[in-house]
Amino acid sequence: MVDALSITADEARRALGAVLRAHRDAQQRRLSDVAAEAGCSPAYLSEIERGRKDVSMELLIAVAYALGVEPAGVFDELAEALRAVRGTASWPADPRRRLEAASAVLDDRSVAAVAQFSAFLAQERRAPRRIGFVPPSAGPR
Repeated sequence: MVDALSITADEARRALGAVLRAHRDAQQRRLSDVAAEAGCSPAYLSEIERGRKDVSMELLIAVAYALGVEPAGVFDELAEALRAVRGTASWPADPRRRLEAASAVLDDRSVAAVAQFSAFLAQERRAPRRIGFVPPSAGPR
């Protein structure tokens, strides 16, 4: 298993820049147009795309919107790119596979605790009780 600290800042910057550049290239937009819309200089955006400069959260969001991409989508693509850097598999879509992947790093006692808690939650699936103020018209008289 790869931990978060195994990715260097340089790798993360390059991966993020590649994600942004791929969106810009796919739209066949000029660097200067995207930079103007995001509120930064073309030179600075170029440095970001090449992984040479850090980007603030505000500017990253502005660039994402200038490219017509949800910021969450940029982060999803960044996560996939970083997994590729280290050769780790992506998170499975199937809930059973997710459970297998998540429990693979747990010891037997922890897996048992999770199973017991899951069973408890399954048993408690009934209509929630209303707690709090009941208007006079709704209550007994």
